[in-house]
Amino acid sequence: LDAPVFNPAGDDRPGTRFLLSSALNEAVVHGFDAANAADRPTAIDADLAAALISNHLAMLTSPTWEMQRSESAHAIRGTGQTLQWLATDTADDAGAWLVEQRPDGATWRPGTGTSQTDVTVTGPARSLLLILTRRLPLTDREATNVTVEGNADLAQHWLDNTAHVSG
Repeated sequence: LDAPVFNPAGDDRPGTRFLLSSALNEAVVHGFDAANAADRPTAIDADLAAALISNHLAMLTSPTWEMQRSESAHAIRGTGQTLQWLATDTADDAGAWLVEQRPDGATWRPGTGTSQTDVTVTGPARSLLLILTRRLPLTDREATNVTVEGNADLAQHWLDNTAHVSG
């Protein structure tokens, strides 16, 4: 996985790891799309969903995202606002992510914040992944089984400005 292969994201991940994660993300997320269109349930392993959330956040904060999706990258900047995503069904700290919206760009790291966050979204990793990839709405607690504590508008702003579409 650490072979010297070009990483189109321009971040610090080895290229092979980036490409395999991206292919897996496409299969899982678009597999959900197909199953959902056919009105069939879709199971997504919690640890796999957690890994794909990390991949998703890495892409949104990568140098390439800034170059290719500058409107999005600028929209998710801030003055230190923090968003925390917590999975309830993963092992150890594998299901915790902290996003900070800084003036020079959004950053993320695995784990939880050391102080009060502006918003915390908690729920199953599958739901968090599908919310972050805009497959399920943040506000549909029945479908997602998530809770939002704090500034829900901040979380919705993040989601509204992080679509993986050509502009």
